[in-house]
Amino acid sequence: MKSLLIQQPRDLISISIHNILSYRKDEEFYNLVKDWNKTLILNITDLYPVTVIFEGEHINFEPGEIKKADLKVSMSIQTMLDVAYKRLNPIWAVLARKIKIKGIFKVGVLLKFMNIFLKSMKMVAEEPNINYYELEKETT
Repeated sequence: MKSLLIQQPRDLISISIHNILSYRKDEEFYNLVKDWNKTLILNITDLYPVTVIFEGEHINFEPGEIKKADLKVSMSIQTMLDVAYKRLNPIWAVLARKIKIKGIFKVGVLLKFMNIFLKSMKMVAEEPNINYYELEKETT
C-alpha cells in the first residue's frame, strides 16, 4: 500500500496533529489526502494556531497562521477532546460557536476536513490501548 509523507513536527500542536493523521494508514485515508492540495489552519485557542499544508502525498506543518488558507478552524482543547470522545456533536459545536470556521461555505473542503480530522480524532480516542488525549488520567 502507498503511504503519505508526513513531516516530523517541531512543536506540541503539530505533534498532536501528526499523531492523529498518522493513526490512519488505510487506503481510504490515503485517497482522501493524496493530491488534496489545501492549506488549513487549526487554531487551538488555549494554545496557538498551526497551518497544515496538504500537497500531493505530503503533509507539512507550520506553527502560526498564514494569510491565505482554504479553511480556518478554531476551538478550545476541551472542545477538541469533547468531539473526539463523542461527548459533543461537531454540528452542535459549530452552532453553539464552540467551533468557529472561516471558509464554512467551502462545503467540499469542510466535509473533507471533517472526514480527515474529526473521523481520525474519534478513531484515536476509541483505541483502548493508545489514548493520546485523555484528560485527568493517572499515569504511572
